[in-house]
Amino acid sequence: MDNQPQSTAADEKQRESGRMQLVCFKLADEEYAVEITAVQEVLRLQKITPVPQVPHFVLGVLNIRGEIVPVFDLRKKFGLAEKEPDVQTKIVIVKVYDAVISFIVDKIMDTIKVDVSRIDPSPNVKMKMERDCVKGVGVFDQRMVIILDTEKVHRHINEAIRNYSSPEEQRDSVNG
Repeated sequence: MDNQPQSTAADEKQRESGRMQLVCFKLADEEYAVEITAVQEVLRLQKITPVPQVPHFVLGVLNIRGEIVPVFDLRKKFGLAEKEPDVQTKIVIVKVYDAVISFIVDKIMDTIKVDVSRIDPSPNVKMKMERDCVKGVGVFDQRMVIILDTEKVHRHINEAIRNYSSPEEQRDSVNG
């Protein structure tokens, strides 16, 4: 997926206004957000069809109105503590380039509009997730929100899947 991101009219309008609208959600004890322009929809947790021989953070796929959409667990991908799903668990469907993907979140918080000037770059500290997956960090209404870059998250997921070898493949290469 080395396609260049396509700017939408909504993205351009947000940049020109100096404001960004974010969908905020919880993962572990931290609050994250993605730009609303990337979000297609939010669904209640439903049956996910498992896919064999994939990394542990790939939960499987969903059939959403005839479209097969992969489902990822960002907690597992970024090494956050695992949690059993509950009634607040949601699936966020996002469009990245020409692909539609989804990920599980613990809880949808709200949507907020923020001034782009109030978003700081990713801090230069050790983080559990790849730092380039973080578009920025902001404090809004005394809440610290980590803003994810969905394009870079998608790229990291694709790289991990491409480089994945199942336990059987690892065993075969050792016994080779």
